[in-house]
Amino acid sequence: MVRRHLLGLNEPVSALVIGGREGIGGAIAAALLDDESTVAVTVTSRDVKWVGTPSSDTRLHRCLLDVTKTEQMVRLAEELSHRQSGLNVILNCTGLLHTEGFGPERSWRHLDMQTMQQVFAVNTFGVALTVRYLLPLLPRDRRAIFASISARVGSIGDNRLGGWYSYRASKAAQNMMIRTGAIEAKRARPNLVCVALHPGTVRTALSDPFTKRKAEDELFTPSESGQHLIDVLSGLSSKDSGYHFAWDGERIPW
Repeated sequence: MVRRHLLGLNEPVSALVIGGREGIGGAIAAALLDDESTVAVTVTSRDVKWVGTPSSDTRLHRCLLDVTKTEQMVRLAEELSHRQSGLNVILNCTGLLHTEGFGPERSWRHLDMQTMQQVFAVNTFGVALTVRYLLPLLPRDRRAIFASISARVGSIGDNRLGGWYSYRASKAAQNMMIRTGAIEAKRARPNLVCVALHPGTVRTALSDPFTKRKAEDELFTPSESGQHLIDVLSGLSSKDSGYHFAWDGERIPW
């Protein structure tokens, strides 16, 4: 009998976690490294100091990456292509909702070109570059996973409250990138699971300013959310590729 490893793989995990220095990405990277059969986890960050800090775990590789910079994406793809362990999992955990200079728009009166460009650069264009340069590194002949953290608010069909224009639209556009990439990938990688994921409301820097009215039981720690997403991915098959799933396994409408 073939042993099932993490994420439903028939082989040890060799993963890339984009945006894995902290938050959900950090929790997922830690969970993968907790499994002794994991052979490699490459974690990216824009934090130069963190990337340059040695790790006590030889399976953990830290790499500098700004997902909006094509040259950095190309360099990372080149480096990963020469790794002996190969790659069978890519998890994108980057996202931008607000900065010190702007927050999510509550009205169309707040729409601003520069803000929209910044949000789309990370939430949509960064994912597109990941599909373009990194998805092709995944194996063609066996199960592999490409997943990107999206958001329920990116669902057009589920939008009942309005507001958050740039974030909603950029996540909806990200979902289209995932959907379209999954369709193309299926031709050469029929066993690939390529999906968007909604992690729930998580106690992170991204969501903290907007959780004051949430009950405690409506919030997840990064570790809880990360484990939920690992469980969801473990239960998906190639027929689920190209769709958007919530932390509890529910398929979210586009």
